[in-house]
Amino acid sequence: MDIYETPLPGIGVRYEFQADSGDHVGVVVRRDGKRDFALYDREDPDACRGTVELSESDSAALVDLLGGTSITSRLDKLRHQIDGLAIEWVTMPASGGLTGRTIADGRIRTTTSASIVAVIRGEDGNPGPGPDFLLQAGDTVLVMGSDAAIRQATAILVG
Repeated sequence: MDIYETPLPGIGVRYEFQADSGDHVGVVVRRDGKRDFALYDREDPDACRGTVELSESDSAALVDLLGGTSITSRLDKLRHQIDGLAIEWVTMPASGGLTGRTIADGRIRTTTSASIVAVIRGEDGNPGPGPDFLLQAGDTVLVMGSDAAIRQATAILVG
């Protein structure tokens, strides 16, 4: 079965597949940990017949009832393919760390070897922000590197 993945900047990721019954099913995995389960109209795949918002614990219970997930399996395989690579979403605090300062001020790449690959501000995604990018409270920063580098980068980002 093919599962289609669509990034939703500022929100999370939507996964979709067509069930054997012909129904088009989607799940939005939000950055806040909640999930939106959606059932789309068979005649118009852009029209949604209904959604259910699931908390993290609701999602875990549903996964147990359904017997696990192939997405988890795929992520485990990917983790083994890129040994040592870690990705972390860091939310900028109201004050402290690099809040109100530029990426260059933190010297993250130089001191930790981690990279800031994107910043999400509200509903806007900023892929590949440059050194002059000013970080603001509430920004979500995507950091990539080794586990140790990400821990160091997070300490610099949030203070």
